[in-house]
Amino acid sequence: MSGVKERVLLIAESKGISKAIFFEGLGFSYANFKGVQKFSALSSDAMIAILTKYNDICPTWLLMGTGEMYRNSNGDERGPLEHSKQRPDDNAIKMDEAMNKVINALEQTIRTQEKTILALEKQIGFLEKV
Repeated sequence: MSGVKERVLLIAESKGISKAIFFEGLGFSYANFKGVQKFSALSSDAMIAILTKYNDICPTWLLMGTGEMYRNSNGDERGPLEHSKQRPDDNAIKMDEAMNKVINALEQTIRTQEKTILALEKQIGFLEKV
């Protein structure tokens, strides 16, 4: 399965927009979506910006990589047969699960950054003594 940033790149390709113009239109740097940076987390603000600008993209696909890239013509994420199989609140449950995954990933990033800050503060304290 591809990562979120790889799925964002697929949106640009699918829309037939050059990656530089695509990311410029979103206010992002293309450099954050290639090389090693492609495997880093994407902020929830960035996901909101993408889904706001490209509201035909299915949020579940962007966040979790499941389902179709595009919503169907009535803006729904499910096909006609899926309506009869799922309860009306299944999409809300899936979105909650996706958002919980995003929140957990962001919390992990925060914990990692807190550790880095503590290590840097120790180094500063050491250097101040020297």
